[in-house]
Amino acid sequence: MAKRLSEKRPLEMARKRRSRRLWVVPCVIIILIAGGLATYFWLPRSYFWLLKSYFWRPQSVEYALPVEETTRWKAGPEDIVAFADTMVVRAKDVLIGLGVPPEVIREVRLSKGEVRWEVQSKVPDALPLALCNLSLTHLAYELGGAVIEGSEDRQGNKLWLRVGLNDKQTNLFRIEQSEELERLAGRIAIVIDDFGYQDQNLILSFCELPQPITFSIFPGEKHTAWIAQQAIEKNHGVMVHLPMEPIGYPARDPGPNAIFLDYAPEKIAELTQNALSSVPHAKGMNNHMGSRLTQNFEAMKSVLRVVKRWNFFFIDSVTSPESVAYAIARDMGIPGGRNAMFLDIVEDEDAVVKRLYRLAAHARHEGTVIGIGHAKPNTLHALQRMLPELTEQGFVFVLAEEAVKEVGSEK
Repeated sequence: MAKRLSEKRPLEMARKRRSRRLWVVPCVIIILIAGGLATYFWLPRSYFWLLKSYFWRPQSVEYALPVEETTRWKAGPEDIVAFADTMVVRAKDVLIGLGVPPEVIREVRLSKGEVRWEVQSKVPDALPLALCNLSLTHLAYELGGAVIEGSEDRQGNKLWLRVGLNDKQTNLFRIEQSEELERLAGRIAIVIDDFGYQDQNLILSFCELPQPITFSIFPGEKHTAWIAQQAIEKNHGVMVHLPMEPIGYPARDPGPNAIFLDYAPEKIAELTQNALSSVPHAKGMNNHMGSRLTQNFEAMKSVLRVVKRWNFFFIDSVTSPESVAYAIARDMGIPGGRNAMFLDIVEDEDAVVKRLYRLAAHARHEGTVIGIGHAKPNTLHALQRMLPELTEQGFVFVLAEEAVKEVGSEK
């Protein structure tokens, strides 16, 4: 009996030791979870940004839904009047986009016959009639119609097009070249966002673009000062790319030192001040993300007070269609501008090229426009292709600081 007890005691002790070891693991897990929760709720958010600044890189870009990408109206079989009226309005925009001065385009409402509208326009001698033909034909097709008849005179300086829907003529175009007209171009400011962490060869390649662009640089990145210096040496512009709270945070992360809506005005002013002072040679600022913050009047006023104190200009990236940032800047007397369109919503070189063509059309219509791209290879390649071509067409590339002055003076 004594022997059995002595043999049983070590077995019981071993079971107890194993039982204690099994309890250790869940206890450690509970302690770690409790410590993590305590840290998250009790430590200031700035501690987290300090840690994240070593690891964070922007994974995606926040875009507002671009107006020009909305679904186009297309005529149905019975929409004769709607097609004719839409065609005449849109045709004027097409001709202006090709560089035709608006004042030489005349629209005449016809009261007799099948044709509802006649558009008469002189066009610059430098504008090929074939391009006018192609652009108006594309517009008619896009609206659901077609060119029913077209012809040129023997000298090749007059074009007639009859456009209609379901073989019914609705619009007549009379286009004539004139040596007295100059083809309108426009001024374009290209802002490239998100500089600060990229490969140096990519950064230097952007610097080698012969046309002036503006580098919008993250504050406090490892290469912030070096990038700013490289840009200035190549006669490009520099501005601060200030991270702000987006809709959908934390799934969308603006990165370290971002401004959040729940910050006190003093905290917002401090972060803005630190950002503006950390980017050498900067003369302006635009928002990184910020779809939530730029909708808030008080928060943006706290940011823009610092911008005004530094005599900086401000560009609203328009990451939200509800942004009030640009309107506040104008009310405060800050030189400002608005992003007309993002160039690289689709990260494909050919897609960026198409957006640059569209931005150029806006420039012809508006006079001066601002477009925003990002420091990525496909965007660089598209700019390398398109900037020389657009320059040959008469477009003038300017720095962002010149564009906001021009926009401000026009308005």
